[in-house]
Amino acid sequence: MKRFVTLLAATALISGFASAQEATLPTPDAKAIGMGGVMMTTLSSSHAIYNNAAIALFSMTPSQVSSSYYGQGSFDYYAVSGSCRIGHANLVQAGWRQYLRERGNNDMAVDMGYSRRINERWAIGVVARYLHLRRPDVSADALAADLSVAYQLPLENIGSYSSLRAGAKLANLGSYLNRTDYILPMDLTAGVALDTFLTDAHEITVGTDLGYYFYPKGVRGFQLSLGMEYNLMQLVQFRAGYHYGEQRYYYPSYWSIGTGVRILHLRLDFAYLFAGKETLLHNTYSLSFGFDF
Repeated sequence: MKRFVTLLAATALISGFASAQEATLPTPDAKAIGMGGVMMTTLSSSHAIYNNAAIALFSMTPSQVSSSYYGQGSFDYYAVSGSCRIGHANLVQAGWRQYLRERGNNDMAVDMGYSRRINERWAIGVVARYLHLRRPDVSADALAADLSVAYQLPLENIGSYSSLRAGAKLANLGSYLNRTDYILPMDLTAGVALDTFLTDAHEITVGTDLGYYFYPKGVRGFQLSLGMEYNLMQLVQFRAGYHYGEQRYYYPSYWSIGTGVRILHLRLDFAYLFAGKETLLHNTYSLSFGFDF
């Protein structure tokens, strides 16, 4: 039985024991993390390429660059990404991530994404990924892809300027290029969110994601994210959420809080997780900074 570290795309990074070893990198986006890991429908986030590449086409932001630090006492995780809109219907994205852990662990990933708006309500996206895994006893490379879809519907009879969003992603389809005990965990996640303005200055967003990790067999299980955001005058945001993980050793349950500031074209987001002391999510936080243009 070998010790392994599983980095799951639902904002979890946990260690445990299994007969196989898995590795991938979670989203570092502080906005999504602050809402309990709600990723499928999160607009104006720092790293849509790591959440749902298709949903970014419904954002009012034409282009952006972002960076994040996601960490805890025993690891450091850095990410940089950017997106550029081409006309009304196309969006290209790119990102780089690096995960550093004690005892020589060093994971790196490069992502390239393309999203297209099919019509006023539907968009699709694809992300290709190169992952380099380095451990004291092994070095390996992998190729993978994410497929995503997003939907947005304006609601005229509920609140003011309300909209309903839905999204889904099939993530981490791929494998390692060389022989290794490590395996890429695959998952399917879907979510829905509702935006509404209470007044011109007060906006509320509530959302939920439901995901299932179906490969490999040893980490199969459901995850559920519930989150909300209060947006004051499009300047200051306050967030909270809860994340339930069916297998607490691989992806545990936690509470989260977060806040954000928007000043002209600048974005600053912070999130903090409240998780059990026995997991690597204990005292985990994320800080994201970005520029919209």
